[in-house]
Amino acid sequence: MDIQTIGLIASIITIIMFISPVDQIRDIIKDKTSHGVSPIIYGMMIINGICWVIYGFGINNSFIIIPNAVGAVLGTATLFIIYKYRSHKE
Repeated sequence: MDIQTIGLIASIITIIMFISPVDQIRDIIKDKTSHGVSPIIYGMMIINGICWVIYGFGINNSFIIIPNAVGAVLGTATLFIIYKYRSHKE
């Protein structure tokens, strides 16, 4: 297996991993509460994704840029939903 194939497989797996919060977003919207959901992990997901994207551009590697950009965007969307449905008493 060549290195390009490994990069493609790793990118696909990373995107699948970053898509996993979509179920949580759906539950938050359905229940209209983000009680019990920590925003810290999603903040770190955004920071991590941005750092990897910058690094990916630095070495001109789309296998790093694309999945981590997806992760940063989905982390941002999740964080937005968490705060939108955060109750005032939490």
